[in-house]
Amino acid sequence: MNKIRHLEKLVRERCLAGNLQLEEAVSLFHRLLSPDSHHPPSIVAINHLLKSIAKTKHPNCYSTVVNLFSCLKRSTRTRDTGVSLSLTIHTFGLVLDCCCLMGRVDLGFCVLGQSLREGCGVDTIMFGSLIRELCTRKRMRDAAKVLAKMPLLGCAPNLIIYNTLLDGYCRTGNIRMGLELFRLMSKEGNSCKPDAVTFGTLIHGFCREGEIAVATEMFEEMVAKGAMPNVNCCNILIDGLSKNGDVLSARKVFEQMPSFGVVPDLYTYNTLMDGYCRKGNIRMGLELFRLMSKEGNSCKPNAVTFGTLIHGFCREGEIAVATEMFEEMVAKGVMPNVNCCSILIDGLCKNGDVVAARKVFEQMPSFGVVANVYTYNSLINGLCKNGDVIAAQQVFEEMSVHGIVADLYTYNSLIDGLCSHSDTNSAFRMFDKMVVGGPGPNVITYTILIHSLCSQGNMNSALKMFEEMIAKQVVPDVYTYNALIKGCCKEEDFLRASEVLQEMIKRGVAPDVHTYNCLIHGLSVIGEWNCAIRVFREMVNQGISPDVVTFNALMVSLCRHRQTCEAEKLVCLMEENGVKPDVITYTTVLQGYVQESHLDKATELLERMASKGIEPNQHSYSILINGYCKNGKINEALRMVDKMMHHGLKPNDVIFDVLLNAVSNCKNPDEVKQIISEIGDRQCHLEDKK
Repeated sequence: MNKIRHLEKLVRERCLAGNLQLEEAVSLFHRLLSPDSHHPPSIVAINHLLKSIAKTKHPNCYSTVVNLFSCLKRSTRTRDTGVSLSLTIHTFGLVLDCCCLMGRVDLGFCVLGQSLREGCGVDTIMFGSLIRELCTRKRMRDAAKVLAKMPLLGCAPNLIIYNTLLDGYCRTGNIRMGLELFRLMSKEGNSCKPDAVTFGTLIHGFCREGEIAVATEMFEEMVAKGAMPNVNCCNILIDGLSKNGDVLSARKVFEQMPSFGVVPDLYTYNTLMDGYCRKGNIRMGLELFRLMSKEGNSCKPNAVTFGTLIHGFCREGEIAVATEMFEEMVAKGVMPNVNCCSILIDGLCKNGDVVAARKVFEQMPSFGVVANVYTYNSLINGLCKNGDVIAAQQVFEEMSVHGIVADLYTYNSLIDGLCSHSDTNSAFRMFDKMVVGGPGPNVITYTILIHSLCSQGNMNSALKMFEEMIAKQVVPDVYTYNALIKGCCKEEDFLRASEVLQEMIKRGVAPDVHTYNCLIHGLSVIGEWNCAIRVFREMVNQGISPDVVTFNALMVSLCRHRQTCEAEKLVCLMEENGVKPDVITYTTVLQGYVQESHLDKATELLERMASKGIEPNQHSYSILINGYCKNGKINEALRMVDKMMHHGLKPNDVIFDVLLNAVSNCKNPDEVKQIISEIGDRQCHLEDKK
C-alpha cells in the first residue's frame, strides 16, 4: 500500500513540475499498473499522467494517451485481485479530447458511448471537443446534430460551444446558418448571450463573403447591445472596409476605438495604412505613419508598416520617396524583410533604375534577408525590360546556385526578354530547359514565342508552335490568336487570318477589339476597303465597340482611295460614339487632304485639331509643310515652320530638306536668298532653344 502511495506522490510531483517527458510518463503509467501491488492506483494519479502526456507536444502524445487508455481498459490485474479501478468522467473526457485532436472523431464518439455505458455520464466539455473537431473537418451538419443532442443527455451548450459552431459555419461559407445560430443565442431565455467573440466571428464571416454593409450593421448592433468590441472586432471591420475601398468608414471605426476602451494595436495601424495605400491616398497613409512614430505611442512602425508605405509609393511611381522610406527604415533599426526588399527592387526596376535595384539586392545579406523567387523574378524581369538580357541570365544561374527554384514567371520573363531582343534561338533553349527541368510552359509562354515568330515573318514555325500547344492541351487565349492573326495580316495572308479567326470562335475564344483591329488595319494598308468595311460590320454585329485604332485603320483605307472627305466624316462618327480622336486620327486625314492637294482643308483641319486640345506633332506639320512646298507655296510653308516652333516643336532634317529643295526650284534669285536667310535664322533659333 505504501509503495503505491509513494509512487502516486512521485507522479503528482513530476506532473506538477511541468517538464515530464513522454517516455518517463509512459514508464510511470506502467509502474502504476504493475501487477506486483494488490492495491489499485488512484484514478487521480492516472488522470494526472494522461493530462501531462497530452501536454508534452510530442508528435505521438495524443495517440499515446489513447493507447494507454486501451491498456487501462484491458488490464487483468483488477480481475485477478478482485479490486476494481473506477474510471471517471474526467478520464473519458481527456481521452475523448485526444481522439479529436489526433483527427479521430469516430473514436471520440466511441469513448463518449463507453462513458455513458459505464455510468460516468457525459459533460459539456466532451461535447465541446466533438463539435470542435467536426467543425475543423467541415462536418457542419454532424456538429449541429451533436449540439441538438446535448440537452437530451442533460448538458447545456456553453458560449464556447456556440462560438465554435458559429466559427465553423462562417469558415465554410454558410454565413446564413451562422446568423440563425446567432439569433438563437440572442433569444429571450437563452443563458448564452453573444459576446465580443460571437460578434467578431460573424463580422469576420460577412467581411470574408464581401457583405461589408451587413458586417457594419452587426458591429453597430454589438455596440447597441452593450457588448463592447475588442481590438480583434475593430481590426476585422477596419480590414474589411479597407479592402472594400471604404477607407473613410474604416477611419471612423479607428477613431471610435478609444470610446470602446480599446487601444489600436500594430495590426490596426498597418491595416488602415494598407487601405489608404490601396486607395491611392498615400499621403493619409504617411500621416498615419507619423502618428505611429510619435513619442508616447506604443505601436512603433515595423517591417510590415514600412513595406506597406514603400509598396504604396512604388505603386504611385514615387520611387525616390519609396527609397527614402527604405533608408529611414534601416536608420531606425527596423530590419527590412524579404517583402520590403522585393517591393523596392520591383519598383526600381519598373522605373528603369536597375543599378539601384541591384544595389538593394546586394545589400540583402547584410540585413539577414535571403532573396526568394519573387525577389529574383523582379530583378530578372527588370533587367530584361531594360535591355540587359545577359545580366538577367546570370541572375537566373545565380538563383539556381542558391537553391531557389525558378517558376513560370521567371522563365516567361527571360523568354520574353530574349524574344524582345530578337534572340529567338536562346529563347527556345530556355523553353527546352523549362520543359525538361522546369515548371512546363503555359499559355503565356507559347504566346510569347508565337508572337516573336510572327514578328519575324516566320509564320510556318509560329503555326507549328500553335499546333504543339494544342497537342499538349495548353488552351490558347485571345492573345495567342491575336498574335497569329496579326502575323498573317503582316504577311498579307488574309485567307489564313480568316481561318484562324474562325478556329478561334469555334474553340469558344471570343475575339476582342484587337482581333478585329489587326484584320481591319491589314486590309486597309493594302487598300482592300470593301473587305475592311465587311470586317468592321462583323465586329459591330458581335457587340464589340470599335476604338480609336479601328477608326484610324479605316481612315487609312479611305485616304488611300482618295476619299478623305469620307474619312473626315468618320471623325464625327467617332465623337458621336464616345471615341475620342487622337493625333494619329487627324494626321491621317490631314495627309489625305494634302495628297489630294486640298491644302486649305488640311490647314483648317490642323486648326480644328488644336482647338480640340489635340496638339499636332512633328509629323503633322511636316506633311503640311511638304504639301505647301510641292505646290510652290514657300511662304506658307515657312509660316507653318514658325507656328511649329511657336508650339515648342523643332523642325527635323526632313523638313529642312523639303524646304531647301523647294528653294532650289525657285526662279527668283532674290527670293531664293531671302528664303535661305530665313531658314538660317530659324536654324539659329533652334540652336538658341537648345
